[in-house]
Amino acid sequence: MNRFTDLYQCDFTLTEREQQLQTIAEQYVRETEAYDRSVCTGPIRYGEITPATHQEFLLVNRNANQLLESLCQRHCQFTRREILGSVHDFDRRGARA
Repeated sequence: MNRFTDLYQCDFTLTEREQQLQTIAEQYVRETEAYDRSVCTGPIRYGEITPATHQEFLLVNRNANQLLESLCQRHCQFTRREILGSVHDFDRRGARA
């Protein structure tokens, strides 16, 4: 094979650890968005509902923090930073449904 192919063309596969983090991130995004849609009355921007009032903002943030804490406790093999990083990466890729 040529050097370029060896360096840049390969089959990308996630490790088991990366797959687990991705699954956690997907769960976080799915559950927070479902909750947000149940309490928010604001417009939908970029495919996501937005809070219309301060009360809605407080509710969605409290839910997000509680869910993150729950995921961190259930998946203690990962740090909070790893889980948040995975959520950020998942969200940045535009994987929201």
